[in-house]
Amino acid sequence: MVATILSLRWRTTVQSLRRDWWRLLVVIAGAVWSLSLLPSLVWAERALEMQFPSVRTDALVICGAVLMLGWLLVPLLVTGLDDTLDPARFASFGVDARRIVPGLAVAAFLTVPAMFTMVAMVLLAVSWRDDWPALAVALAGAMLTVAMMILSGRVAVMWAARLLTGRRSRMIAAAAGVAGLAMITPAAFALMRQGLETVLDYDVPTLISALSVTPLGAGLAAPELAAQGRWSQAAWHLALVLGWCLLLLGAWRDSVARALVTPPSRSAGVARRDDRVLGAEEAATVRLARHDSRQGRASAPVRGAARLRSGPIVRAVRSRALTYWMSDPRYLAAGIGALVGPVVMFGVLLPAIGTPRWTVFLMPVAAATSIAWGRHNDVAYDSTALWLDVVSGRLGRHVMRGRVEALLAWAVPVVVAASVAAAWVAHRWDLAIGLTAASLGVLGTTLGISAVLSVWMPYRAPQPGANPFGAEVGSVGAGLAAQLLSSVASVVTAPLVLVPFVLAVAVHPAWSVVATGTGLALGTAGVVLGVRFAGDLYDARSGRLLSAVV
Repeated sequence: MVATILSLRWRTTVQSLRRDWWRLLVVIAGAVWSLSLLPSLVWAERALEMQFPSVRTDALVICGAVLMLGWLLVPLLVTGLDDTLDPARFASFGVDARRIVPGLAVAAFLTVPAMFTMVAMVLLAVSWRDDWPALAVALAGAMLTVAMMILSGRVAVMWAARLLTGRRSRMIAAAAGVAGLAMITPAAFALMRQGLETVLDYDVPTLISALSVTPLGAGLAAPELAAQGRWSQAAWHLALVLGWCLLLLGAWRDSVARALVTPPSRSAGVARRDDRVLGAEEAATVRLARHDSRQGRASAPVRGAARLRSGPIVRAVRSRALTYWMSDPRYLAAGIGALVGPVVMFGVLLPAIGTPRWTVFLMPVAAATSIAWGRHNDVAYDSTALWLDVVSGRLGRHVMRGRVEALLAWAVPVVVAASVAAAWVAHRWDLAIGLTAASLGVLGTTLGISAVLSVWMPYRAPQPGANPFGAEVGSVGAGLAAQLLSSVASVVTAPLVLVPFVLAVAVHPAWSVVATGTGLALGTAGVVLGVRFAGDLYDARSGRLLSAVV
């Protein structure tokens, strides 16, 4: 079965590369980048060989921790580049999970990131070659650690997809994330308040020592124990990593078995909801009939239907999109991803390491940019309702307005809260209003650009109920092009909005008044013009939209 799965994966990969040549470019770029790092790895191995065993062990443990963090986070973002490892694709074969998992595991070790990680860890482990018994332990520990990283990445993807499919699990995950940030922030500030040198001299060694007795660093700390003749402890460290790998393999097999028998969920609940479109149409028709009866004329329901083309349609689309943001795993993953990065980077890490206080002002700006930029493929995410919107008539402006309003309904409060938090951390309440307006301006202009690009350059997105971290086959090239163009446009427009606020920080706080007016004006103009141009383009390209995203 392993050979069959590997052969099937190879044929599927070749066919996908032929059909989507952008995917081939991504693979080649990844391979070239990996090869370009080999000289640096060889130099690092030589440098480690000349260090004391304790220093060598600390460096290896730190390197392993960084790589583990990457294997836990990066697969959540690039799973779609290797969709041949999706267990759900084997559901129609009717094969037991125990027969499929070994083949999938071997295939997971043959990807470009996995092979690069193995080569990197083996090269670093060779730094123990001055002691042959320790070198054997180092190679074994490095390979077990790499296996743990790869299996952790696969389990993280499977569990994250499962967490975002149930309403209760989503609430638990959100609460855990908020609690984690709430604990990390004061802890980081408390540590860095002691000074960076104190943290490096006392806290970092303590952290490395703690990691070396956990599965994360036990395999990389075992060679030093072997070099000291403490073979029982070295064997225990390797057994700890091996046991953790077996536990991860069991968790992955359980997830694969669940994916083989559990169909994707296409609905977030069974609660009955009123139809806002039909309800509004009926109400408008009744009001028109009453008006005509008072005037002594026959009722004209067609006129009532014509009056629907503004408010009720916008409200219906907005209600539909708000439901997505509250229940659809794809939207929830996009929203969480857009907020976690800016908050952790500019709200926790940079202030904690002692950067100037003004850097915290980047947190609401980065959050606004990330939230709005992520909507550059918003039309494709609503592919299941696109056909209904298209055949309903020329409603492009109303559809785009409803979608934009649904995003602004939660994005504006988030950006305002982030701006207030940044002003509080920086102790600059005199700039709070200007920062809020400038951040909202960036949100509006970037959202306008994303609205236009979502119609102009759409690409296929994961379907409702599918893995929210994946990508559809054939969408890699179009996705890269759209993301690149939207990123460039956002980078160009954002500084234009922020110039007055930058002057308020660097020159005089009086510029905050100008930043307030400029931010609100440009943000509003960006939303209005973006909705108008995107709506007109929506009507003009309706047929091509259906073929592009459905």
